[in-house]
Amino acid sequence: MNLLKQFVSKFPLAIFTLLLTACNPQNENNASVNAESARTAQCLALQSQCQFDLMSGQVEVLFDVEKIIAEQSFNMVVNYHGTETLTDISGYLEGVDMFMGKIPLFIEEHVSGNLKDNSKNSSATNTLLADVDAKLQSKENALVIDEIRQTFQGEVLVGSCSAEQMTWRIWLTFTTSENKTYNKTFTVESYRM
Repeated sequence: MNLLKQFVSKFPLAIFTLLLTACNPQNENNASVNAESARTAQCLALQSQCQFDLMSGQVEVLFDVEKIIAEQSFNMVVNYHGTETLTDISGYLEGVDMFMGKIPLFIEEHVSGNLKDNSKNSSATNTLLADVDAKLQSKENALVIDEIRQTFQGEVLVGSCSAEQMTWRIWLTFTTSENKTYNKTFTVESYRM
């Protein structure tokens, strides 16, 4: 009888523990699915320009979606490599086919571990770039290249209108540590849902 009392008194605790542990693997599976579905930065199919020269360097503008859908946020990643340091990137976008006002862009410099692109490709690329930099700057090489690499990122949202497809012009202003400014523009396409 004493054994039966112990079993009955601990039975609710055992069921509660079983329920908690039964739910845990599904949460872990959801987390791994979310990590696997992390979006990687890429050039869009209908982007007028992905790379362009800037000062004595080059800029690459990429997006973490394959297709821009109106009223769905996405990230724009700006990679710079050159001999001058960028202190700021500002800009805005506006509709080409229909005026929808100027939408400001808030682009911030990526600080290590802060970039929202958590994909395996991103860390592999960063490791590869670090290896290349180390080799270029090693004492064995006669030529040492002092190249600065910076990454900036901003979340963007475009509006929707009656057209199925809309062209947007993105204006970017790059400011260097010497207060020089450079302006670049390119276009992208967005689609209604």
